[in-house]
Amino acid sequence: MDKKEKSTNFSKEEAESLYKIIKEYEKNAPENDKEYYDDYYDEYETPIKKKIIQSVIKKISAFLPEKQKVEIDKDFLRKKYHTFNNEIDDKVYSAIEKAFSQLRTVEIKYFSMESAEFSTRKLDIYYKSSKYVIGYCHLRKDIRKFRTSRISSAKITNETYQIPKNFDKNNY
Repeated sequence: MDKKEKSTNFSKEEAESLYKIIKEYEKNAPENDKEYYDDYYDEYETPIKKKIIQSVIKKISAFLPEKQKVEIDKDFLRKKYHTFNNEIDDKVYSAIEKAFSQLRTVEIKYFSMESAEFSTRKLDIYYKSSKYVIGYCHLRKDIRKFRTSRISSAKITNETYQIPKNFDKNNY
């Protein structure tokens, strides 16, 4: 071990606080140098690279009980996908639009606020807007309404479908 490096022992509360602070920083950190110069920092700031942030998070998480780390991560996901956050991934929405226009089933990863976990669903889209997607969910075997901002990924499949003639978006 280098003379400058010292082993640090954090209290449970210190580790939890550090983990939360770094997770918050990670949320806004640029993915690459282009984003750094275009979006985030002025010429006098130097960002911390995502790879370094993730390495620090991994090391700090070693000081936390697994259950506590999982709960903190779930809280961050709940904030990200909260009802008041209507950020829609452009790639996701583009895939949804294309699938809808071609009447092709789409496979989505959808975030559940209750469990704070993602589920994979196959969906035949009957209606879409920037706020909601309504369609037949193959998992639930029923027509369901999904908040567009909670869809984290969308992949178009080769399966096709027809929208039922009696479908009325206002019923959902």
